[in-house]
Amino acid sequence: MPKHIVRLILLIVAVVVVSAIAAPLLTVDSFYRFGHYRANAVPEIAAKEPVYQTPRYCHGCHTERRAQWSAGSHKSVICEVCHGPAQGHPQDKKMLIPTDTVKLCTQCHEAMTGRPVTQPQIQVAQHSGGQQCNICHNPHSPKISTAAAKVTGNATAGKASAEACASCHGASGISPNDTWPNLAGQNGAYLVRILAAYKSGDQSDAMMTPMAQALGDTDIQNLAAYYAGLSCKATTGGKPVGDVAAGESLAANCVACHGQAGRGGNPAWPTLAAQKPGYLVNVLKAFKAGLRKDPMMAGVAKSLSDTDIANLAAYYAAQSCQSTK
Repeated sequence: MPKHIVRLILLIVAVVVVSAIAAPLLTVDSFYRFGHYRANAVPEIAAKEPVYQTPRYCHGCHTERRAQWSAGSHKSVICEVCHGPAQGHPQDKKMLIPTDTVKLCTQCHEAMTGRPVTQPQIQVAQHSGGQQCNICHNPHSPKISTAAAKVTGNATAGKASAEACASCHGASGISPNDTWPNLAGQNGAYLVRILAAYKSGDQSDAMMTPMAQALGDTDIQNLAAYYAGLSCKATTGGKPVGDVAAGESLAANCVACHGQAGRGGNPAWPTLAAQKPGYLVNVLKAFKAGLRKDPMMAGVAKSLSDTDIANLAAYYAAQSCQSTK
């Protein structure tokens, strides 16, 4: 074979080898992620800040939030509507987190002529008492469930099961200890919900979790029926731990869920009137610290100082658990 042909073949082989080695070193990392674009388009596209990428872009890092959003009433609202166009994200890990949710949410939900009747609308001045919307609403799934579990249990059977609960909650549902709740006269639907949550692990407590896990669904229904049917005897809670008058002012924001003076609210949520003050303090602090799970209560408790918590506990403990009408 002529020498010049050999040299040409060796040159071609050398070029191929050098190209194979150099290609990965000279190709930007984002090339294959963005596709086989031509010339300088790849680094140009890769250098662009992500802007209005749609919720699909957020899925990889924000799975929990996306699950809440996609299962709720906000699934028609893309992430950037509230969080902005994500400029510089995720490189610097910063996103716009709205702080003035009243201003943001009322862009769609302030009552006005011409808005679709199917779109939830509020009279701002009458709705929140000046609170931010995310105090009560999970921004990713804002609809508040008002559905209460049905109570179909047998109170007589529940009384037998309740013997195991008497050491903490009292023989008649009135706790002998300031740190454990009274159950007498409590909303049955709430008792069904909270016991089921302890049983499933949605709520966790060192004492209640193993107790609830030993209960069948029928047992839970029976216990709820029994305690809901007991008289709370209009007893007030234990020793006040804060200022009642200050607590009354704060409690104005709790009426929608827990009723006037802590009674007569939505049956899916607990009656608070005449509850043990120590228990109320502990449970509010647990919500604030994230030890108890509830999107609404987490938002409410987050804004409360320790003094606020003590004042609320004092107010609710001082109320009669029976209607004054």
